[in-house]
Amino acid sequence: MKRKKQKPGNKQSLAKFKKGSETYRLVAYEVTYEAMKILGLPELVEERLPVLREMVKSNPKQAIQELLVLKQNYPDAPVLYNYLCMAYEYLGNYEAARETIIENYQKTPDYLFAKINYAQMCLMEGNSDKIPEIFDGNFDLSLLYPHRTRFHVSEFTGFTGVMCAYFASIGKQDTAQMLYKSLLKVAPDERITRFAAGFLYPTFTDKLKQLLWR
Repeated sequence: MKRKKQKPGNKQSLAKFKKGSETYRLVAYEVTYEAMKILGLPELVEERLPVLREMVKSNPKQAIQELLVLKQNYPDAPVLYNYLCMAYEYLGNYEAARETIIENYQKTPDYLFAKINYAQMCLMEGNSDKIPEIFDGNFDLSLLYPHRTRFHVSEFTGFTGVMCAYFASIGKQDTAQMLYKSLLKVAPDERITRFAAGFLYPTFTDKLKQLLWR
C-alpha cells in the first residue's frame, strides 16, 4: 500500500525590524501541511470537520445549524467556534460573528485561532492598539510559542495575515509588505491573505466592510 506523499515543510525566517526604540527578532521555524489533531472532539466529529468547512462557504445557514448543535455538545472545542464565526461572516451577520469571537477568546485565550479571530475583529473595528496585548507583545510565532519549532500552514497564515494587517494599520508599510509576500508564497488565494491585502492595499469595498464591523 503506497503512502500518501505529504507536502514538505517550509522554513520561514523573517528579518529584524524596529518599532520605536524596540527591536523584534523574527526567528525561523518549520511550516507543515500535515493535518493537525483537533483536541476536545471525538474522531467521528473530527472527520466531519472538512465537510463542515466546505459547507460554511457553500451553505452557511445549514452549517450554522449543525455547528450550534456540536457547540452545545462540545463547548470546549474552540475549532467549532472558528467555523461558526466564519459561517456568520459569510451570511453578513457580523453581530453574531462578533459574539462568537468574543466567547471563544474569553473561554480559550491561549488558543492561537481564538487570538487570531479576536485580533481580526479588533482590526476591523479600528482597535489596532489591542493587538500587542492579544499576542503578549510577541510578533513572531516562535516567540509567542517558544516551545514549538513547527506550525501548521493555517497557523502561519492566520498569524502572518493578522500581523500584516496590524503593521499596515500603524503605518509600518515595509514590514507589512514583507509579511504579505510571505502570505502570497504560501497561501495566495486564502481569505486571510485577502484580509491582509484589505489593510495594505484597501479598496472601497474593504473600507465599507470595516465600517460594517463598527
